[in-house]
Amino acid sequence: MMRLRRPRGNLVKRNLAADGPGYSFPSASSQEVWTHHVTPEASHQPLTDPRIAKLLGVPVGTSVLRRFRVTGPVSEPPFQINVSWIHPRGVADAPEVASQGRGPGDWLYRLERAGHWPISWVEFHRARMPTKDEAGLLEIPTSLPVLEIVRVGTSGRDEQPIEVTEYVVAGDRVETVHVLHRDESAQAPWPDVPRESRDDRSR
Repeated sequence: MMRLRRPRGNLVKRNLAADGPGYSFPSASSQEVWTHHVTPEASHQPLTDPRIAKLLGVPVGTSVLRRFRVTGPVSEPPFQINVSWIHPRGVADAPEVASQGRGPGDWLYRLERAGHWPISWVEFHRARMPTKDEAGLLEIPTSLPVLEIVRVGTSGRDEQPIEVTEYVVAGDRVETVHVLHRDESAQAPWPDVPRESRDDRSR
């Protein structure tokens, strides 16, 4: 079955559709608010994933605020699962991040208003097979690969991780779009070489 695919670029935009401050991350546009396919959850839980704990900068097993969402465009199947882990110091500064905001990315605005402006982000992408639970939430077979995106948000106040979010997107719903940048070594034109070297290279 063909399902709508969305490009995923690298721009974070201010969300203009919600009645309140917030951000739209790829693949959502700034003119829409995605629907929730399951009831959003927020609770303190032990962070047992060593990779996520290392990226967040906390010991494995630390009790961390976990925000769980399954979202997607209105009238479409679930597009992505996103699980956000917020560093304890962020929750201490802005306890309201545990509540459901009026718009997407509202909780990030709360963190920034509490002193972590500007948050900057880096993402790690990799393809893998879904778990049975992930496949059920995304309404896909377990044989369909997913794109796993782990986003690390760094506080502008202390340059330390303030949140880590894991996205799981159905592989048939997304394509990534990246602008390539030249390294310093590739800025100048290819240097001239002797004619005989060019002749040798063409043979």
